[in-house]
Amino acid sequence: MSSYDVDIGKLISGRRELEGSGTYIICSPDKEIVEVSTKPETGIFVSSKDIEDALYDFCKSAINEYIAEGNNQDVYTFSIFTDTAYGSYVIYINNVESLNQSVDEAYLRYQEKFHENGDEDYNQSREHLYDQFKHAEGDYPFMYEEMPERLENWLAILSQIIEGEPQYLDIAEPYFFEKSIIDSQLFLIAIDVIHRLVEDFKQLDQTEDFIAYVSAADGVGGDYLTTSQLIRKCVSEDQLYRAMPEVKKKDMAFRSAIAAVKQKPLREQVQHWVTVIEEGEFGENSVHSFWKTDYESYEQLVELGHTAVPYIQENMHREKSILEIVLADLEN
Repeated sequence: MSSYDVDIGKLISGRRELEGSGTYIICSPDKEIVEVSTKPETGIFVSSKDIEDALYDFCKSAINEYIAEGNNQDVYTFSIFTDTAYGSYVIYINNVESLNQSVDEAYLRYQEKFHENGDEDYNQSREHLYDQFKHAEGDYPFMYEEMPERLENWLAILSQIIEGEPQYLDIAEPYFFEKSIIDSQLFLIAIDVIHRLVEDFKQLDQTEDFIAYVSAADGVGGDYLTTSQLIRKCVSEDQLYRAMPEVKKKDMAFRSAIAAVKQKPLREQVQHWVTVIEEGEFGENSVHSFWKTDYESYEQLVELGHTAVPYIQENMHREKSILEIVLADLEN
């Protein structure tokens, strides 16, 4: 189980605060990155609100450009693709006509491949491909990655901070940031922007299942983090299920699985979730099969409460790093 899943899951769910509040990171022209506890009096200060405002402007610009291109009909999705590891945002928009075109082209390619070599992997129905392509951002023709200059510059500097590579800094004057920004706050900023865009989205000719959300890049949570947490901070459950009915099926199956585990004695419940953690993504009862992150196993253990502590302690030799977090949170 990834401790990152627990850490980012706690942040997005509100179980923990951002780390680094009251601390600042200074980047200097002589290629140094220094952490200080008092706000510098000189240099260019970049706050989380500055990044939020710049991202909001970027999203509005993307919407305006999309409309100006003559594509504003039956729009069903808008997403802010977020990479907190490298510090970047990409905007994706798609409409039903474009989706159908992509699906038709893929269906023809797949059928040709199937008839050429008989590989059943290519023997896909159009309906299956439609579901597969509908929210596959990388296949959308409408991608906006040219950020406003100030946002691009700030994120480039943040990338060097996150990567710990001051030698690549290329700045003419000092910049300083709130340290909390590097604690995956780019996700929270993007979520706030989605909510700020509510009125702007009204410019789009939306389908009934239109959905606007934040998505995570591979390496910082990917599809599992997107469907299990990020998207749920952007839209109601009803709208999520309307846009992605397959997510509803997965949620219902997961709830049934949890209910079945709760029928067991407490010790066995603890052992179940520890085993899920231990066996990982490809285990028999992996939460990934329900499109969840490993954070969900942590949640289930915490929800067992203080009476589960002795049984958790019995299993410390199996997944010590994660179970230590569970025990610490049960004590608080």
